[in-house]
Amino acid sequence: MHYLRVSTIGSFMAGIGMIWLSYSLYRVYTKEALLTPFFFILIGGLAYTLNHPLALKLYPLLLSLSFLAYFTMAYIRQSYPLIGWVERFKKRPLREDERQDIIRSHVFWIGVLALNTAVHLILVLGKNEKLWAAYAFIGWYFLFGTAIGIQMIYVHRIFLLRALRSFWGYGLFAGVIIIGFLPAIGAYFWMTLKKDSKPHAVFQRIASAMFRRFFLWAPGGGKIDMEKSPKVDSQRHYIYVATHESWIDYPLMGSFVWDLYHLTNKKNAFVWFLRPIARLLGVTIIGHNPLYSLLQCLRANSNVLIFPEGSRSNDGSLGEFKQGAFSLSIAANVPIVPVIIDGTRNWVAKGSCLWSLQSVNTIRVSLLEPMNVLEGEDAATFSRRVWEIMREKKRACSKAD
Repeated sequence: MHYLRVSTIGSFMAGIGMIWLSYSLYRVYTKEALLTPFFFILIGGLAYTLNHPLALKLYPLLLSLSFLAYFTMAYIRQSYPLIGWVERFKKRPLREDERQDIIRSHVFWIGVLALNTAVHLILVLGKNEKLWAAYAFIGWYFLFGTAIGIQMIYVHRIFLLRALRSFWGYGLFAGVIIIGFLPAIGAYFWMTLKKDSKPHAVFQRIASAMFRRFFLWAPGGGKIDMEKSPKVDSQRHYIYVATHESWIDYPLMGSFVWDLYHLTNKKNAFVWFLRPIARLLGVTIIGHNPLYSLLQCLRANSNVLIFPEGSRSNDGSLGEFKQGAFSLSIAANVPIVPVIIDGTRNWVAKGSCLWSLQSVNTIRVSLLEPMNVLEGEDAATFSRRVWEIMREKKRACSKAD
């Protein structure tokens, strides 16, 4: 427009539009594909005839108006062209929840198109042709790029919200460990200098206070409903046999049981600088003859935590027990305390590292009456008896819910 006559530009536009239209009729032949070359021919013809800049400035305005009308009519008719476009992009049919998201997003895109049309109209009526050219050439890309970003955030809002809650949850967990580490490690070294037989127990007692803060402030956190049998003596040591739903079960047990040791099969569960802290928290990585190391802990009058299912439950149901904990109980002559943990899978479930979006999750912990092996029982029979009692307790808890 600065170097050429408007009529010259119009003739170029009309020529390009004819070539474009011919190609679309030959290869594509859809209404959407014919729209842009049609406007090229129309505007090019008007510019050539009128030889006025306004004719050229009408092109982006009319194009935006046409898409606004197209989307508005499609929404009224409930035809939703975005569904077809997204399915072609994803190369698969959309799920029902995805279809509903796309249907709701049509109103959003009608608003974006209306805003784009209004901006074009203001710039057409204005006298600043450089500003009009900048928006018509590249400015609207920023508008629609921002809109696409908002759309993507909306479509993936569940994942993003869970990611934010997970960042909060893991950050809080790391924070309470770091904050609690200094006084805990100080107390540990002090008790070591005093030649206390169990300096790690003092470390764990301070860590348990920090874990309780974690459960209070964590996303979805709040109340821990504790039910404890009066026959569980805090002055004695036990083998705690607990149900397992989430990695959160470890700090949960550590928040009310001290002088505790437990196993993990995750050799790389802790980065190198956290491994000393993990050892002070009682974490023992499974290696050669792991039950022997736990047997030594029991003989030193320490507590042991074992998840006899060997893995986390997906749905809260009780899986079959492995017999290691019960063999250990027989060998050490230490009672087993069955523990029912319910609700931690609603925070972070098995197979996911993302936090749940539930706002309040009450975690229920039941410490049942200590159980000893009966005369003539082997580990298999003992484990089956404990399993049946724990199953009945879980059923009772489910009915109460």
